[in-house]
Amino acid sequence: MFNNYITNHFSFQAYLGKIFARMLEVQIRYIQVVLTTAIFVGLLMDNIQLLTAVFVGLLLVWQLEMLSGQLRVDSKEYRLILIFISVTFLPVLFNILSESNIQTLLYIVLLLVPLLGIFVMDLNIFKLGNLLFSTIISMTVIHFILTQYFQDNIMYLTYLFLLLFFIKTIATLFNVQFSNFQYFFNFFAAVVVFVGVSSFYDYSISHVLLAGTFTALFTVLINFLILKLRFESEFINELSTQVYLYDYLVAFLLSLFFVDAVNIVNGLF
Repeated sequence: MFNNYITNHFSFQAYLGKIFARMLEVQIRYIQVVLTTAIFVGLLMDNIQLLTAVFVGLLLVWQLEMLSGQLRVDSKEYRLILIFISVTFLPVLFNILSESNIQTLLYIVLLLVPLLGIFVMDLNIFKLGNLLFSTIISMTVIHFILTQYFQDNIMYLTYLFLLLFFIKTIATLFNVQFSNFQYFFNFFAAVVVFVGVSSFYDYSISHVLLAGTFTALFTVLINFLILKLRFESEFINELSTQVYLYDYLVAFLLSLFFVDAVNIVNGLF
């Protein structure tokens, strides 16, 4: 009887965790809609600061959703969520204060946070690794957004982001994310968008094709890793279409950083 009580107690706690995670997910959807709309406002106003803030905001919201799938927001684990969100925001703070040794300081902090999670929270290494992986992705993309060459090409990159957003949104309406050829679609969508937008700029077609192909390849691979992490979420029963959409867009931004696509299209190898 005691074992049944323990089993029912933890089952009820897991059920509550899923309810709170679902409530948070609904709020996140509203925030993502507002931030995505703000991108259009930033383009119309030609406001680089607004566009930068929106991109950073989208990454932080995406990170919050990833963390809420692994940690219970209705328990003391919310403290660890706040810690990881704060760590993810550090590139912004360091960019304001100083640009020296930013990456070194950030990854030192990332090494200290898991130790804090182990000694303060009763978390297993597997879950902590998932949390750290998503945090590294968010932090890397935010650092990339704040770099000078992203800022110098922010309009070009915003057009890539928005066009890919529209194509991926239409695809999710037809449930392409559940089909067998989803990876081919994700690859060619990125290539077509890269070539299409770049054709309006004075870029060499060979450089565009090279950057577009490698960016699309890395986008598919990174998106696959993120989805694998999503399916291991403890407090999310099923993934909504918006999850597939924003996971893909985050993977695209991270691929731009890894491939160094901005320099490649400009012929800087």
